Amino acid sequence: MSSRVNRLLSTKAPTAANGKSVDFSIMSPEMGFPVLGLSTGSGKNLKAWIDENREEFKTKLRSQGGILFRGFGIDTVAKFQDLIKLFVDKPLEYKMRSSPRYAVGDNVYHTTTYPSEYSINMHSESSYDPNHPSNIVFCCIVPAEEQGETPIADNRKVLQYLSDATRQKFVDLGVKYVRNLTKSLGLPWQEVFQTTDKNQVEEICAEKGITCNWADEDKLVLTWTKKAVWDHPHTGDTVWFNHGYFFNKYTYDEDFLSIIESDDDLPNNTYFGDGSPISKEEIEEIRQAYKKATFEFPWQTGDVLFLDNMLMAHGRNPYKGDRKIIASIF
Repeated sequence: MSSRVNRLLSTKAPTAANGKSVDFSIMSPEMGFPVLGLSTGSGKNLKAWIDENREEFKTKLRSQGGILFRGFGIDTVAKFQDLIKLFVDKPLEYKMRSSPRYAVGDNVYHTTTYPSEYSINMHSESSYDPNHPSNIVFCCIVPAEEQGETPIADNRKVLQYLSDATRQKFVDLGVKYVRNLTKSLGLPWQEVFQTTDKNQVEEICAEKGITCNWADEDKLVLTWTKKAVWDHPHTGDTVWFNHGYFFNKYTYDEDFLSIIESDDDLPNNTYFGDGSPISKEEIEEIRQAYKKATFEFPWQTGDVLFLDNMLMAHGRNPYKGDRKIIASIF
């Protein structure tokens, strides 16, 4: 890490009008991310600090990809929702869903309700969606009794850890996505699109450049192709940004695959953009790249984690006990 970045992150931030200041450091010097912003002094107004130091906030987020604010008492849905209003009047809705969620506020959601005994693979939020969000923010209301971390990975590093051949293949071909939406496996189309109107589904698909085919009354097949490697619009960094790994058949549990008769029955699958298969070996290479680029930390009540969605990926570890992590995208 450069001395300039070290100086930027190791100093106390300017004092806000309410007497509040923030001490910044790097949580993992070895990894170089994320930024940790600790509350100091008697005030606990994170919203006021960000509002008065927007450029510093943006610089840190875009430099390191993620900022974890701790000690500011953002421990309710209402407080988190009030904080998010700093960035947009109305955060984005979770459309084109890939996992079950339920709202706890105005476009504030409980993170995926996937069973607690399983991990959730690394991904950038809705990177498969032609209209992906730029940022995702998490807030810890109740940490798990055991585990339940939200691992984060630098997508710049993920790309660097891939072999030249694999990297170039994804650059040249992109990723083809295939989703089979049924009531029996995965999510039905009504939940994915948050509507029961087929005409509205078709309009959404047309707007997004997605081919949709009604296989029968309850089965909808979606196909589309999207870039796998992107240049960040603000930093210019080249990043790994796709769901090619997350949706691929080789990341499914073996027990689940044993009940599937063919790939056409999989809820989700991915291919290279020309329709050729992504091999099991290539998927394993991506998994190892994510592993090398990942950092984990235990949640504390009131933690707020900002992630630049293109620069950083995230996942979820298994957990025991109650766990309430909420999120919003914009």
